[in-house]
Amino acid sequence: FASRLVTLILSRVVGASVGFRVGGWKCLRDVVVKLKKGSVESVSVGEISVGIRQSLVKLGVAFISKDPKLQLLISDLEIVLRPSSKGTSKKTRTRSGRSHKTQGRGKWMVLANVAKFLSVSVTDLVVKTPKARVEVKDLRLGISKDGSSNPNLFIKLHILPIFVHMGEQRLSCDQPMSSNIRESTSGESSCDSMERSSAPFNCDEFFLSVEFGHDREKGIVIQNVDIRSGEVSLNLNEELLSKKKSSSSSNADKDKGSVPDSVVTKDQEKKNSAIVAVSKYTSMIPEKICFTLPKLDVRFLHQEHNLLLENNIMGFKFKCLKSPSSEDVESTRLDIQMDFSEMHLLREAGISVVEILKVDLVTFFYVPKEASLS
Repeated sequence: FASRLVTLILSRVVGASVGFRVGGWKCLRDVVVKLKKGSVESVSVGEISVGIRQSLVKLGVAFISKDPKLQLLISDLEIVLRPSSKGTSKKTRTRSGRSHKTQGRGKWMVLANVAKFLSVSVTDLVVKTPKARVEVKDLRLGISKDGSSNPNLFIKLHILPIFVHMGEQRLSCDQPMSSNIRESTSGESSCDSMERSSAPFNCDEFFLSVEFGHDREKGIVIQNVDIRSGEVSLNLNEELLSKKKSSSSSNADKDKGSVPDSVVTKDQEKKNSAIVAVSKYTSMIPEKICFTLPKLDVRFLHQEHNLLLENNIMGFKFKCLKSPSSEDVESTRLDIQMDFSEMHLLREAGISVVEILKVDLVTFFYVPKEASLS
């Protein structure tokens, strides 16, 4: 009776149908939420449980203390999205800068003090859209802070692995149960390898670490962003690219002929607005961005002509450093560095048309402030 009463209250408060079963004093099972409005159609969870674990936090050089963390465990999470509607429009609300900053300080202190007690773990995550299906086997989210007087917030996201299937095509492996454990494990591994090879996009591992800080004038500031990816594979064919080619060709036919002056002026206005937008959001760019990708495989299969082309990029590294801007300097400097250790382009039957063993790119540019553009 209590569970039915809670579901009835939640359905009226949230404005959606909610259903679940109680599996214990800290566990919910078969949670289903169906929304009537919005981009999310339904959310279903197999099991939600809450636990407490101890985490090691290093204070200084030799002092280590154990802080309890509230761990939220979610398994069999499935999210179904509705088709996007272009007719919807959202109203923007204007707020004063002072109230936003004061609210930012209060929210920041609350987040910094509560964050070290939170941890989220999700297994078997599935996101369904009308055109694609995303599968994640394991997702872990951890939040922590340092022990300084002005604490920084660290958010770490670890995902492995990621599969993206286009449309409703998904490889299914139905194998009979075997009494031998080795045969069953080998069948599961072969099924996983076949599923991975058939997916248009798959990534072995994805790690994201973001460090947030707080400034009195700017509010919440992103200081460091570290992105590390595992091996990524893209499997393309003519069916996936046919729709894009047809739409681009139709637009090209329409664009033939003389271009009026109004179009040229609109293009110039778009360029100027883009420059203004970049200069406006320069303060939101992190002070340091690092991205590493050990290997990228891009395969294109033309089924009609039985043509397979492979492209391999290995050892990709990207780094961006932002120099602190001052009142005397009217622009912000961004230093960018990119490295490729090895590249094989248009490879067929073990022979590459283009082979590049090493590429280093170092550049910098200045982004003017918003005041200097006016």
